[in-house]
Parts: sequence; structure tokens; C-alpha cells
Amino acid sequence: MKFSIMLRISSLLSILYIATFCKPNDPEPFVAVEREDAKTIAETRQYNEHQVPTSIRITDPGMEGVFKLDAGDRTTPDNMGTVLVTVNGARYKRAFTGPGIATWFGVTTSDDDIGPELQNAVNAVDNLVIPDGSYTQQTTVRLRSEMTLQGNAGKVMITLPKTYVSLANAIDASIPLKNVVIDGLSWTVTTTETGTNKFGTIYIDSPSVTNLTVQNCSSSDVAARDSTNWFTLKIPAGKTADNIIVRNNSVQAKRMACEIFNHDNPSIYAGKNIQVSGNFFHDSWFGISLSGPLENLTVDNNHIKDCRHFGIEIAGAARGVKITNNKFEGVFDKFLEGSNDGGGNGSLVGGMEITGNSTIGTCTGGIQLFNGGAVTFAKNNFAMTGMLELFSSTKGGTFSENVIESSANKAVICDNSADHTFTGNTISNKNSSVNQATFMSYGSKAVNNTLTNNKIFKGRGGKYYDGVEGGTYKATMNYDESGNPLP
Repeated sequence: MKFSIMLRISSLLSILYIATFCKPNDPEPFVAVEREDAKTIAETRQYNEHQVPTSIRITDPGMEGVFKLDAGDRTTPDNMGTVLVTVNGARYKRAFTGPGIATWFGVTTSDDDIGPELQNAVNAVDNLVIPDGSYTQQTTVRLRSEMTLQGNAGKVMITLPKTYVSLANAIDASIPLKNVVIDGLSWTVTTTETGTNKFGTIYIDSPSVTNLTVQNCSSSDVAARDSTNWFTLKIPAGKTADNIIVRNNSVQAKRMACEIFNHDNPSIYAGKNIQVSGNFFHDSWFGISLSGPLENLTVDNNHIKDCRHFGIEIAGAARGVKITNNKFEGVFDKFLEGSNDGGGNGSLVGGMEITGNSTIGTCTGGIQLFNGGAVTFAKNNFAMTGMLELFSSTKGGTFSENVIESSANKAVICDNSADHTFTGNTISNKNSSVNQATFMSYGSKAVNNTLTNNKIFKGRGGKYYDGVEGGTYKATMNYDESGNPLP
């Protein structure tokens, strides 16, 4: 028994002795020599000399640059673009000022998927430029805080043949996204994947977001199979979004060009200070949709064309809304759909500001304002097939110096909507073949609507103004198209 135990111990010691001699040697310490060598990236990685240069000038086309030895670093991984690691563990780091260049990391026009290389680049540098050219991306790139991703507007085209999502937030929803700029990129979405219509080419879902700007970009998914957004920002339960800017972009998206929504934080204004301005959104279901409890929204100077449902939609308890200087063109169900109700009951002090907007030609569609509060509706010029419809808790609004031309049987209807003042407007449905009333107060709650000093042009038959089903109005000093006073 004792001999057996001694034999086992002896065998174990022999194994440990042999293992000691078989253990790989640690990299030999290197000695830095003050010189600069010219090498390719492959040659640098294979370098295994005891004496290493303090500087290496990389000669690979598109990746050229000077890399400096960081003798104290033995852990940073090789990413090709800004860090190179030799066989003996020496770390060389690119010396540069200004933005990083995506080609440093292997992002090339010949690559069938720039996603992995672009991800390395995004992880490595705070300001990254993609050079002019046409690229292919099949895997999604995850954004991080404190970064800018940019290209020359109209000269960097990224085709998405497999994924609908080019750029997204980190998978870990606990990681906030702060101080991010996406500037000057273009996309063509051609994937035939299905069942993904909640996504967007730029898709932010889960983290809290602060200071996000998307500008000077363009995109089209007309060749894709499914109906998706271009820009999506979802604010989940317990998260926030603040200072979001979407400007100067040109986009066709089968579903929504720009959707920002807060549906999981009931009665909590988790989205604040949102600006959508200077964009051309066209041939989508919706051009702009901002919905849920959001506040301080500015939708300014956009050109919205041929969005078959809504051009601009403000929905679900938004407050502090300004819709200014936008142009609408083409075919819609409603080119402007608005709700600015605070708590959903019209109790908000003040209301939407809708000023300086216009149509290009005559738009198919009309305008609906639900729960608009005391809306300010001024100096708009709309020619449309539909009507201006005021509903629900849209109450106490001021409508002044507008031109509202409609071919519907009513140009303006206050549907159980009260206490509005119309002054100095031109209101017309003279091209309506069957006119009920150019202006109508409809329903028992549609009371105390006042019209003063307006030009009112009615269509065939019907009345200039009317109160129906208990609706009332007061009209004084109004004129027909010939300047004759109306009773």
C-alpha cells in the first residue's frame, strides 16, 4: 500500500517536472532603439527582434502613418487602425491629430461587409471619417458615447443587402448614449428580410440618450422588402431622451422617415428638447412622427412630400410644440395631425404653435388637431382637398392671418371644439361642388366660436357658416370674395 502511494507521488512529481520544462516562455523583454523603420502592417505584427524601433512608418496604401512605441503598455489589443502589436508584445500606437480614417481599420469599398471593421474604428476613435466611396454593410455597428461618425454628404454610400439596421445603440441597455453625431452618410437598403418593420437604418432602443445629432444624411429603402423606418428613437420605461436633433436629411422610408416615441412612460415627460428641422422626407407612410409624453418639440422648415398617412404627426400628450415654416406637397391622408394635450384633457396652459407653414400646389388631404389646447394657428397658407378639423380638447385657439383653401364640403369644422377666435383669415371652399358650410360649429360642445374680419368664399349651395347639432358661433364684420359684408 505504501509502495503504491509512493509510486503515485513520484509519477505526479515527474509530470510537474516535465510540465515545467514544456511551459512556453514569456516574450523576451525588448530594448527600444531610437530609430524609425518603414514596414507594412503584416511585417510589424511579425516583428520579433530583441531590439525594437521607437517608431514605425506604415506603408500600406490607405493605412499609412507613423506609429510610436508605447513601451509601458503590454495589454492593449491590436485593432490595426491605431494600435499594432508585434509577436514579442510591443505596442505601437498611431500618432495623429484630427479625425481618424475608417480605411485605417480595413474599411474598404471592396469589402463585402464593412461592419466588423467599422465597429473596430468606432470603438477606437472619437471622431471617425468614412472616405468617399460605395460600401457594403451586412452587420450592425453599435454606437458609443462621445463620438462623431461622418462623411462628405452625398459621397459616402452604404448599401445594406442583409440588415435593415446600419447603426444602433449598445446591446447593454444600461449603457447611456451621450454626445453622438452622425453626419453626412447615405444608405441604400436592399435587404429582402421580413418581419422587422419596427427597426430603422439608425435604430436607438433601450438606453437613455442625451445630445444626439443626425444631420446631412440621406437614405432610401425603396428596394427593400419590408416596411421600416429610417430613424427610430424609442424611449423605454425608466429611460430618458434629451436634446435630440434631426436636421438637413433627405430620406425615403417605406414606413416612417423619422419616429421618436415615448409609449412606455405613461404621464412622464421622458423625452425633451427634440428638434426636427430642414429635412426632406418623402414617399413614406409618415414623414415625422413624435408621440407620447414629449415636451419642447420643434418641427421647423421641413419639406414633406407624398406621405400616404401623415406628413407630420404629433400624438399622445406632447406639450410645448412648435410646428413652423414647413412645406407640404403631394398626397396624404392628413398632412398635419396634431395633439398637444398635456394630460390628455386639454388642461395644458397654452397649446401648439402652428405658424408659417404652407402647401406647394394643392395637397390631397387635410389637417386634424386633437386635444390641441389653446393652439396658435397663424400665417399659414394651405391649399388642400381636405379640411381643417378641430376636435376634442382643442379649445380656446387663436386663428389669424391664414389662407385656408379647401375643395371639401367644409373648409373648417369645430367638432365639439369650443372658444376659438378666427380673425383676418381667408377661408374658402369655393371649389367645392357640394358645400354644406364653409365654416361649421358641430356638436353641443362646439360653442362660443367667433369669426371677425375674415374673407369667406363658399362653394356651391350651403352656407358661409353654420351651427349644427347644438354648435354655436358668432360672426361679425366678415366679407365675401367681392368684399361684400356677410350677415
